[in-house]
Amino acid sequence: MEQETSLMAALPVTPTLLETRELWWNIDHNSGKVIFYLMAVIAMGIFAYGIYQKLKAIFTGKKSKENRFTNLKDRISTLLTFGLLHKKTSEKRTPGIAHALVFFSFISLWIVTDIIALQEHVFKTIYFFQGTFYKIVSFVADIAGFCLFIGILIFTLRRYLFKSKHVDNTQNDWIQPLFLLLFVITGFALEAFRLAATKTTEPYAPVGSALAWFFSYMTVEDLKSSHRLIWWFHGILTFAFIALIPYTKFIHIIMSPVTMFFRSDRHRGQLSTPYFLMDMMEAEAEGKEINEEDFTAGVFTYNDLSWKSLLDSEACTSCGRCHVVCPAQNTDKPLSPKFLMLDIRNLAHNEDRENIYAHISQETLWSCTTCNSCVEQCPVLIEHVDTIIDMRRGLLQSNMAPANLQATLKNLRTKSNPWGLDPNDREKWIQELQQESGVAVKLAKENKGNFEYLLWVGSPGAFDDRNKKVTKALAQLLTKAGVSFAVLGNEEKTSGDLARRAGDEGLYQEIVLENLEIFNKYNVKKVITQCPHVYNTLKNEYPEFGFAGAEVFHHTEILAKLILDSKLQPEKSVEDVITYHDPCYLGRYNRVFDAPRFILESIPGLKIKHIENEKTKSTCCGGGGAQMWYETPGNYINVMRLEELNEHNPSKISVACPYCSIMISTATTTAFPGTNAPEVEDIAITLAKAVL
Repeated sequence: MEQETSLMAALPVTPTLLETRELWWNIDHNSGKVIFYLMAVIAMGIFAYGIYQKLKAIFTGKKSKENRFTNLKDRISTLLTFGLLHKKTSEKRTPGIAHALVFFSFISLWIVTDIIALQEHVFKTIYFFQGTFYKIVSFVADIAGFCLFIGILIFTLRRYLFKSKHVDNTQNDWIQPLFLLLFVITGFALEAFRLAATKTTEPYAPVGSALAWFFSYMTVEDLKSSHRLIWWFHGILTFAFIALIPYTKFIHIIMSPVTMFFRSDRHRGQLSTPYFLMDMMEAEAEGKEINEEDFTAGVFTYNDLSWKSLLDSEACTSCGRCHVVCPAQNTDKPLSPKFLMLDIRNLAHNEDRENIYAHISQETLWSCTTCNSCVEQCPVLIEHVDTIIDMRRGLLQSNMAPANLQATLKNLRTKSNPWGLDPNDREKWIQELQQESGVAVKLAKENKGNFEYLLWVGSPGAFDDRNKKVTKALAQLLTKAGVSFAVLGNEEKTSGDLARRAGDEGLYQEIVLENLEIFNKYNVKKVITQCPHVYNTLKNEYPEFGFAGAEVFHHTEILAKLILDSKLQPEKSVEDVITYHDPCYLGRYNRVFDAPRFILESIPGLKIKHIENEKTKSTCCGGGGAQMWYETPGNYINVMRLEELNEHNPSKISVACPYCSIMISTATTTAFPGTNAPEVEDIAITLAKAVL
């Protein structure tokens, strides 16, 4: 296929006997070149101005304390894996194939154009565009043009005829397929007109040669006239494409690789830390002057968004993958990760952009469960959750949080639990367990740190009747296996995860420092917890504050290891049909998939039914991101998830998270009132039935 673009110029070279072609065939070499290169300069100028405007908008964003220029080797690897090899894009078969066809064909044609440019502008005395090399380049161009046509055709049919739920045809979506289709069609037409007019056959250019036969009925004059007209149209199209890149969705060609390269190297379960409270405390103790702006977190105006959030908004291709997996969007709540990014992008040139919450509603931001499905699905690695949490921080400081959420945060501050219950009741379950089973659980203060594992019970495990059963079962299993462990009892506080995901960074860090003081007091090096939220924050976020080197285990990891080591032997048959629900903070965030399933598969008599939305595709229960503590508009996420889990009519739904247990159990009464709803049961309880 001929790519006679701004870089394709003719060479005043004496013809040889080897196969080649004149690049400026049928075009005036004098006035034609002047007009052609003048259009090129104008197009590049418009392009450069558009890129300048984009960069100017991005760099108005707040500078982050996070260094995104570290680990260059890993960043290049990420760029190659997700950008060049399409790791995420290919997960969806049809659009993945279509994008691969378009991407690699576009790159191939770009390289062909560069080869011609090198011949024209660099190697003026050496004519290499001939013979075998010319045949190879011609063949590659033809095949690439054909593949590009097929790829664009698939995209067009999917967007406008079959109307996939991923896409919604907004903005200037039509420009991309139209331009690329015109590129292909005019390119092949140019090749066909030239071959037909010169009575030439080029079998190494199969598409062009086939079309040339189709036009063979035309006279030479008509062929040349048509060629000349299409040649100029093709050139104008090329320069219009270049000029429009910064102003259309074509910008993702540039921005998507950049946002991939600057992907955070934090663990996926670790939020950004805008400041360190300890630094403020040390400065105050030393009598140093404190700049309050250094210890302020959150988004109050458009310019408070981080530069990475603004870059993400420019990189968004509006593919809709985040949109269709978002549990908030799927239950008719106002949040759509895709439209959040597009709204931020649109604010870049809005006169009222400083009043950001006039354009992005509070309800949109409070609807997020922080399940990370959007980030998991995004083919260009946009970090939606970071942006949402940063905006929540601003809302909270501006007193724009829901009243019941503020009450919950007050409970965390004053009572160290979200319900506001008496913190001195955290040890009640210990007394109950001893009365029920004779198992005596040690307190850390009684053992003066003489234990291997600290069992972090958590607020649900200490106060919620449903989850106290899990705590008791876990304690019995650990005792039977001979594990050396203790609990903090009334000394235990909240982990702070809820505060941080709600946007209260100051409260979160206060809690962290208090917990670290307790950990140091008892020389805690290993922690077991039944809560994935605690597991995630202790494992991935506490090390930044001084808990480095400690080992944190979810109870399913420990129980699976005890079974492997034959310290626990599931021998009793449990005749149940179960479906397992992957908690977001255990599965998607921390990739703990095998341990829970290994435990269940080790229990005699238990039958496991698998569903489509499991592991990384698991749907949120609706309780994450502090969602348990306030009402949001729309339908119930936990009911939607229960309907998925109930696909095979299991007798029980197996869980490994106290919040999932609460949310899904609540959904059984909402979705199945008065019917035989499946029972919700933690893995520890199920295992205890087979072992104890």
